[in-house]
Amino acid sequence: MGDEQPPISSYGLIGDQRSAALVSASGSIDWCCLPRFDSGALFARLLDPDGGHCSIGAERTLGRRYLERTLVLETKLAGNGGEARLLDFLVASEEVEQPCLVRIVEGVRGSLKLKAEIVPRFDYGAVSPWLREAGGESAFAAIGGDDGLLIRADFELTVVDHHRLDAELEVGEGERRRLSLGYWRPVELEPLQRFEGLDPGWIDNALDQTVEWWREWFSRLDGEVLRFEGIGHSAAVLKALTYAPTGAIVAAPTTSLPEARDLSGERNWDYRYSWVRDAALAAHSLAELGGEEDADAFRRFVERSAAGHADDLQVLFGVGGERRLGEKELDHLSGYRGAAPARAGNGAAGQFQLDAYGQVLDQSWSWHRRGNSPEDDYWHFLADLVDAACERWTEPDRGIWEWRG
Repeated sequence: MGDEQPPISSYGLIGDQRSAALVSASGSIDWCCLPRFDSGALFARLLDPDGGHCSIGAERTLGRRYLERTLVLETKLAGNGGEARLLDFLVASEEVEQPCLVRIVEGVRGSLKLKAEIVPRFDYGAVSPWLREAGGESAFAAIGGDDGLLIRADFELTVVDHHRLDAELEVGEGERRRLSLGYWRPVELEPLQRFEGLDPGWIDNALDQTVEWWREWFSRLDGEVLRFEGIGHSAAVLKALTYAPTGAIVAAPTTSLPEARDLSGERNWDYRYSWVRDAALAAHSLAELGGEEDADAFRRFVERSAAGHADDLQVLFGVGGERRLGEKELDHLSGYRGAAPARAGNGAAGQFQLDAYGQVLDQSWSWHRRGNSPEDDYWHFLADLVDAACERWTEPDRGIWEWRG
């Protein structure tokens, strides 16, 4: 069972600054949380072979890359008859209210046959959703609990065993086949008859808008620094891990990936939250590259979430500023390659760590050196942090490794 799960390092990240998905080298989305980073996963095969996935594949893959200065992932697919490219992205547009995951197959040479499987499993793989036709051709609603997906394609989809969609498709040179998965609350999916089938023009425009959005953001960064290989992509990953509505920066888009190489430990924590220490370092890096607005958004997120005074500064917050992040084990998941337990939530939110004060102050000093001056309220917040550090520096804390027990 464990051998079915690819190496963690082989996954590609796509995101829209609200949520994220991981795409395997073979073209399978094995992890996706919508509508937020910390929502219950809709696809969780990363943590269990039966956790749900969305795959589009051919006989073999020839490699992959990101389109230049974007987080649009291109996977090259091939078979005896031809070649195609698979483009994966979460739509980045101010005009799109509902998170939308898009997959486009574009023929490059000859004619290529592909297989698609859409196996949503809500609540971290615990719920096999109810699939219903949603008005338009090849349009389906997947509903379960408080989650819903509107699944639309411009190729034929077939319901299998009431809980999955399969397709066999073929694409010729210059042709496109499109699939979209939009997140909706179940009540918003009724009545189903109001939904039309997939609009190819809308999907193609969404791709163009997403590419343009990423490249416009890149254009604001320090072009001289971006000449060095890897820096631009690293900046894009940090940008993708930023929750745009609040400015929070999450430590990772995943939960429960093992920290021990032998997979035997229990250090499988949920990192889909904003740690003051980690996020302050990420914000500093973005600011140094020219992403001043991103760094400032995180600075304001911390001040708001801490209610403007040191007593309520936590080690980490939810992406919306939530303070209570109760931790629970997801016993129905086998864990990545059998590394159990899988968890949702993080009990470290209640820990005391002295370095959080220093990270906020250091970030504020860097912000000041870039030519900004704190207003009165923010100055009082910083002074309160200094006083708290002076008063509490002798108290034992959990350290940067967040020891438990």
